[in-house]
Amino acid sequence: MGDYGTVPHILPTIGSPPQPKEISVLITGFGPFKTNLVNASYLIASSLPSSFLFPDDSDSRQVSLYVHPTPIPVAYATVRETLPLILEEFATSHDGHRPDLIIHIGIAAPRQYYSVETLAHRDDYNITDINGHSGYVDGEKRWKGLGLPPILTPGRATDDPSSASPYQPEDQFLETWRSFAPKSDLRISKDAGHYLCDFIFYTSMSLAHLQGQDRNVLFLHVPGGSEDADIEQGRVVTLALIKSMVICWLDKKHLA
Repeated sequence: MGDYGTVPHILPTIGSPPQPKEISVLITGFGPFKTNLVNASYLIASSLPSSFLFPDDSDSRQVSLYVHPTPIPVAYATVRETLPLILEEFATSHDGHRPDLIIHIGIAAPRQYYSVETLAHRDDYNITDINGHSGYVDGEKRWKGLGLPPILTPGRATDDPSSASPYQPEDQFLETWRSFAPKSDLRISKDAGHYLCDFIFYTSMSLAHLQGQDRNVLFLHVPGGSEDADIEQGRVVTLALIKSMVICWLDKKHLA
């Protein structure tokens, strides 16, 4: 594991009691790149509340949102070096525990819809980052050396890391997500793009996999618009996604 530096030792969350009163969500967004001088992903992330109650009744749980305070630079080496530190800092301030849920947000500028990615790729990061580097050295080469699979999907620690699992977004997940943001165009995607969005998604799940943790991670692609109305819609969609993850992932897991 030396290729990642010191992978943080994070305590498992598998033994947590059913229906926790507090749910922690770690969220990141990206910085500018290429012609995208403003990255809507970080504007959306930073617009989120620090917490909310869900559902809003006598049995409500507090969902606490921990947005990384700065945008992640669109650079392979930076993602590789920074993400383990972000998780380690979170664990240090949360009694050694990993976030219950993790969402990475990035833009797909030409798209006018929101999509949740269902898988991440290990190989073929040939598009150069803001530093002019491809992702081979910081990604594919290291990951192959660690024996990681070509594909990683969200899932429990006991699932096959490259196969569909109860954590994988599917029709029921999409239906639930749409119910919380009915006016938005929401979709499920199987192609995260072989660029930094795909790269951070694989990096995040690989760190969980190497620690024997649940791959409780999703990547959300958002449109590139950065007007106030765009950010507000992105905020609504992201909160809807978090609620869907609680219902379809955490509640289902506790009932299993």
